[in-house]
Amino acid sequence: MNNQRLMYATLSVFVFIFFYEWFFHGTILKGMYEATAPLWRTESDMRQHFFWLVLGQFLIAVMFCYIFLKGYENKGLLEGMRYGFLMGIFLSVPSFVMHAVQPFPLEMAFAWIIGGIIEFILAGMLLSWIYRPEEG
Repeated sequence: MNNQRLMYATLSVFVFIFFYEWFFHGTILKGMYEATAPLWRTESDMRQHFFWLVLGQFLIAVMFCYIFLKGYENKGLLEGMRYGFLMGIFLSVPSFVMHAVQPFPLEMAFAWIIGGIIEFILAGMLLSWIYRPEEG
């Protein structure tokens, strides 16, 4: 296992996840969050918990990259897309469980699932690009 490459991949995927989530939740879904404001922390309270958000995203990136590496087959971009799709489903479908226990709209659960699947397909593509065979 190339630890330096894994570290580079993890940091790259983490940065991608951080900015994708910031854009997706902060821009695309902003109206949904505003319409359900009583269900969420206030902006100042979220800032106080920001460390935990970043830590969670970092740990997702670590595990996402590590699991990919353990099953890596060197099949290129399609391998990354397939892996990202499967992990996107695995990580996003629990939104239905959250909908069952927290009163937010079902449309929001679907948005989280679709957005999550897209996010992890793109992250998988990034990962397969980082792990492409070295030319030489």
